[in-house]
Amino acid sequence: MSQNGMIRVEDLLRSPALQLRLIAGEAGTSRRVAWAHVSELEDPTPWLFGAEMIMTTGMAVPASAKRQRAYLERLDDAGVACLAVSEQLSVPPLTDAFLAAAAERGFPVVEVPLAVPFMAISQEVAAAVQVDTGQRLNAQLQVFGAVRWLAAGDLSTGEIFARLERLSGYSLYACTTQ
Repeated sequence: MSQNGMIRVEDLLRSPALQLRLIAGEAGTSRRVAWAHVSELEDPTPWLFGAEMIMTTGMAVPASAKRQRAYLERLDDAGVACLAVSEQLSVPPLTDAFLAAAAERGFPVVEVPLAVPFMAISQEVAAAVQVDTGQRLNAQLQVFGAVRWLAAGDLSTGEIFARLERLSGYSLYACTTQ
């Protein structure tokens, strides 16, 4: 796992337990992975948030070069972090157009050994996300506690913001919807 409770494609590639092999898209291995999910849909994008590692046995991967490239481009345009295909199952031969699109876009495509269950990948990603989520929740609770404490004092809004900026290390701005 990388530092700060975040996991990237490169971290998953280095995991000895997962034994993933990079097929294409090396330039994108620094992409953050927020979730790992199995999908056998040719277009799972309506159900994605971004930063997912999509894992497939290959049923989702079209056979033709044109449709393979369109599949990869759809995933990348939706913000998918990586595509993981299982070796020796239903993956059609990956075409030169598919591999070229992955290289051009820096979209990592990895191969998962047959002996490695997709659940192992999901668990590794979930463990990293859980650490990150816990750290962010703790930071938010500290800020809310500080706001409550500062608001109870006799400080102006500007003074409260200045102190919160010093505590958090962030620049803060008040916004309204009107």
